[in-house]
Amino acid sequence: MSKWTYFEAQQWASSFLKAAGMDPATPQFILEMIHDWKLTDLVLHNREIMPADEAFRFTRAVERIANAEPAQYVVGKAPFFGRVFVVNRDVLIPESETEELVEWILATMPADRPLRVLDLGTGSGVIGITLALERPRWQVTLSDISTSALRVALANQRLHGTNLRQVESDLFAGLAGQKFDLIVTNPPYIAVDEVNEMDRSVIEYVPPLALFASEGGLGFYRRLFTELPEHLVPGGVLFGETGYKQEQRIQDLFHRTVADGQIQTKHDMADRMRMIRVDLGK
Repeated sequence: MSKWTYFEAQQWASSFLKAAGMDPATPQFILEMIHDWKLTDLVLHNREIMPADEAFRFTRAVERIANAEPAQYVVGKAPFFGRVFVVNRDVLIPESETEELVEWILATMPADRPLRVLDLGTGSGVIGITLALERPRWQVTLSDISTSALRVALANQRLHGTNLRQVESDLFAGLAGQKFDLIVTNPPYIAVDEVNEMDRSVIEYVPPLALFASEGGLGFYRRLFTELPEHLVPGGVLFGETGYKQEQRIQDLFHRTVADGQIQTKHDMADRMRMIRVDLGK
């Protein structure tokens, strides 16, 4: 093991993971995250001998991934919007659909106004921190019901040099009387009976609090829509991520719940509905 080059270590790990039914490209991700390498850095180091202690840790990491543990939790990092964030089993792993949600917000909301922004259910903080870094004039608040998740968000704030307000709150309970120009959320939206459709890695390792909602996955959104007019300014906007099976149901729920406003759905790059935008009446 201690005689492996980085290239040989990747070859072994790719074969091992492929035999276990896992992504054989994962070893490259492990090394890039551990060393903060780009692909070009990895290529430059390919013929170097991997130190024995690193080879041991690398082997253990690959074995954990072969047992369905997400690679991001194993290395404690995940890329998002061109940056790397701390993650652990207290928070969701950021996905490409969430990057698309951020892109939609940045493309459609004014960059030059000091918007009051709430990242509701912030988890690791990737959405709110990214918005704050991309739009320095926006005043961003991070909120979550989970104390453990907020600790991860704080670690990411320190990593990326932000100083955003954090609030422990079940929906708006800790934000009484506060209104925002923009609210963004990636809430729990999976129905409990959909668990049989989910990967083992998600079921066993991702926090259920961040995944499942009552009422066929729309319980959180029912509560959110009910309280939304009290926490968005007139003309305020909500962006949210949701389930691809919920396109008609979430629109129906909104129109039954909110008296004055419009809802728009958006499909992701795979042409699945994954995002909504809500505009309240002025």
